[in-house]
Amino acid sequence: MNEVLVKKRKEKLNKVLVALLGIPVVFSIIRAKIVETIGYFIFWLGGFSPYVYEKITHQEIPERTKLMLSSSVFLHSLMGQFLNFYDKIFFWDKILHFYGSFVITYFFYQILTKKSRFWDEVPGAVLMSFLLGVFSGVLWEIAEFTTDKILPGYNTQKGLDDTMLDLIFDLLGCYTMAKIVYRKRTGRFFWRPHS
Repeated sequence: MNEVLVKKRKEKLNKVLVALLGIPVVFSIIRAKIVETIGYFIFWLGGFSPYVYEKITHQEIPERTKLMLSSSVFLHSLMGQFLNFYDKIFFWDKILHFYGSFVITYFFYQILTKKSRFWDEVPGAVLMSFLLGVFSGVLWEIAEFTTDKILPGYNTQKGLDDTMLDLIFDLLGCYTMAKIVYRKRTGRFFWRPHS
């Protein structure tokens, strides 16, 4: 009974977070900021993506994982960009790079260790989820670079130091989660060859 109650609370909190992601969309429409509207709308869709993924793959994502994903998008979109925490709070960007990579690595681990419509459990899921998490961080930096080149006036990258620190915190987030799931799966913290 207690587990059911906890799951219901996570579901409600997740729905609230996803609903709140619509606030910046509405305000950017009111302010007639088309580029911002598109960006916020994409993040809002990102909040729904775990549910879409479940429908397509016939694979259930644990509620905790969905909550982690939506909280990551919420912290970035609503708190970071809309409420301007990126400028107001020192290190907000680095914390979110760490947390976002941590979460995406966990998401990949969750989907790779369960049978879906398209695959069985993937051998080496811990390593694969780590690599996919790092790759996601690299793609994020490429997206920031592309945004800066296509949209004059947007300064998502603050120079080479910022980009390198973002990638380092992405790597640390992925590595931390990979170690956690490896420990949970094997009972060991350090990798070692089989005897």
